Amino acid sequence: MDFAAHASSFGAAADLYDRIRPRYPREALDWAIPEKSDICDLGAGTGILTRQLTDLGHHVIAVEPDDKMRAKIPGDARDGDATHIPLPDASVDVVTAGQAYHWFYGEPAHAEIARVLRPGGRFVPIWNIRDERVAWVAKSSTLFDGARERDAFDETAVKDFGPRFGPVTLKTFEWSTTHTTESFLELVKSRSYYLVSGPEARELLERQLREVLDQLGEEFELPYVTYAYTARKR
Repeated sequence: MDFAAHASSFGAAADLYDRIRPRYPREALDWAIPEKSDICDLGAGTGILTRQLTDLGHHVIAVEPDDKMRAKIPGDARDGDATHIPLPDASVDVVTAGQAYHWFYGEPAHAEIARVLRPGGRFVPIWNIRDERVAWVAKSSTLFDGARERDAFDETAVKDFGPRFGPVTLKTFEWSTTHTTESFLELVKSRSYYLVSGPEARELLERQLREVLDQLGEEFELPYVTYAYTARKR
């Protein structure tokens, strides 16, 4: 997989991404960040998580390297990435990463995240992952080879964030969103593996997915498991 191409593919679909990608369950955010905090939302994309955290009363600075994605973020949105966070030392209580940490895991990102956190501050990566225990979800994932984004990283089994952080705690949250065939296909079109594919591959994928989705009825539930992690800066 061309990791860089996948990571930088989202800007061209920023409007679609912002409209169709799922939000995060309130319970997960309240568990991970129970107190009002100064937050850096790292790899913020179009600000989906940024907006949710702001609505919960947190003070949030979004950091996103893609100009087109960053333009969608309300409030304080800054150009930067996980190795160049445009914040002073020890300036935030929490660094979040929604659907993003697998793009920048490891050193020197851990060192830079620790730099901007106050003593005892939290790093909170979080992912919404389709629940492939459900047969049709597993079938659809096989068709569009969703595992390609996770070849080098397993979001369901994060063990540590390096020596600057204490033990990692995980909690999962099960929930679902309602879709039609067309809205599910829009969701697929916002994924990096679709965005970097050619026209023939896209057409084949859409045709195969329709065959699966047409069996589900006019509306159906897409189940998710949200994986929320926390670890404190030592």
